[in-house]
Amino acid sequence: MTIALPTDVIPTSMTPRLISRRRDLTPTFGGPVTRIQRLGSRWAIDFEMPPMAYVQAMKWIAALTAGEGDTVSIKIPQPFFDVGSPGTPLVNGGSQLGTSINIDGLSSTYKAHAGQWFNLTASSRSYLYQVAEDKTAASGVMAGLKFNPMIRRSPADNSAVNFAAPVIEGWLGGNDTSWTVDNAMWTGIKFTIEERE
Repeated sequence: MTIALPTDVIPTSMTPRLISRRRDLTPTFGGPVTRIQRLGSRWAIDFEMPPMAYVQAMKWIAALTAGEGDTVSIKIPQPFFDVGSPGTPLVNGGSQLGTSINIDGLSSTYKAHAGQWFNLTASSRSYLYQVAEDKTAASGVMAGLKFNPMIRRSPADNSAVNFAAPVIEGWLGGNDTSWTVDNAMWTGIKFTIEERE
């Protein structure tokens, strides 16, 4: 069961990192390097939290500690960016793979912006993607929205596409479980979430 981290405190810092599965093939006797983009690249994000009140700190420490054995999720802050009103976007057609997707159910002329985050859902799990180029819907349909990285699990037809409040869902990174209420209150805490797939 995924543990949803509290929403009462917004991270002060978020550093996304693409965990790439690409491979570069370098010829032994010279020649051009060939880059192979392989399935499995995913996101990890380092979060820094501000100092919190005691009751808030208790709640956050409890949620992070629960994440020792379960996946966790947190809403992706997109400061200074207005997501707008995306409507009720859905995957338009099953078995889609690669780095573009067809979507319907959007607001009539919704515009997705390069760098914007969104989720695709497959097998009840949220996968995080980043829009690769600006694209505007036509009559609520967006054909071939480009994004990164490649689709890891193909979403079913009519699966929800989450532009409004995307999350990263995955494991807490590393073995650092030294979060304390005191640290959360006085200096803030840090943690990393890495998508499991």
